[in-house]
Amino acid sequence: MPGNPEQCRLNAARCLKLAKRARRPEMREAFTALADTWARLAAELESDEPLLRAISELEFSEPYEALPLALKLRSWPTVAEGSVSRE
Repeated sequence: MPGNPEQCRLNAARCLKLAKRARRPEMREAFTALADTWARLAAELESDEPLLRAISELEFSEPYEALPLALKLRSWPTVAEGSVSRE
């Protein structure tokens, strides 16, 4: 699975340490902004984890309807006689 939220948090912590040690205000701002970006990436990776897990478990020989079933979605548009309908 791509990405590791814990590693992102470690990178954020390192950036904050560098920000505290920086002598120039623009460097402190840059490292603080990088720390915020790493922290957001960690949160995004955690929130996307169930979706990535479901996608990785799919067999791509199955029809595309398998994705909403794997994600436990209630309905999905299907094509019936040339038009799209909701089941």
